Amino acid sequence: MQPVTQERIEAALDALELQYFRSSEDGLTRTAFPSIMCFFEVQEIGFKITSQWLGTAKMNADKQNLRLSINELNRSLPLLRAHPIKREDGGLVALFEAPFFSSDGFSDEQLQSMLQFYFSVMHYAVEALDENFAHIKDKHPYKQEKEQ
Repeated sequence: MQPVTQERIEAALDALELQYFRSSEDGLTRTAFPSIMCFFEVQEIGFKITSQWLGTAKMNADKQNLRLSINELNRSLPLLRAHPIKREDGGLVALFEAPFFSSDGFSDEQLQSMLQFYFSVMHYAVEALDENFAHIKDKHPYKQEKEQ
């Protein structure tokens, strides 16, 4: 067993045949799936995966329904914690977190299994939000408009 590092997370992502990059700004490894971006924070006692769903609720009814959906996800899913986060522009987004604690580290197999389990649970949560909020999901949130 070894402590978790960004390099070990990247090796596990390689083993899962997933693409990723490491941010030069904060040094965190990131990977993405349709509708969600994930990043990995390494801590002394393990690591945490944080993900943001790429939809934004702007209308009051959508905000209320998103909060209710997040509450339902928290009630029904182990490990994953969902949070409604208010943005500066007043919009509401969903943030997911999953901590993995170990003071002694993890084997490579354990680390890879933890990532697989998280991605499976996270995909379930994202599919539920995508289905309930298809009208607010931004399919290309980072796509820049071309200048004319």
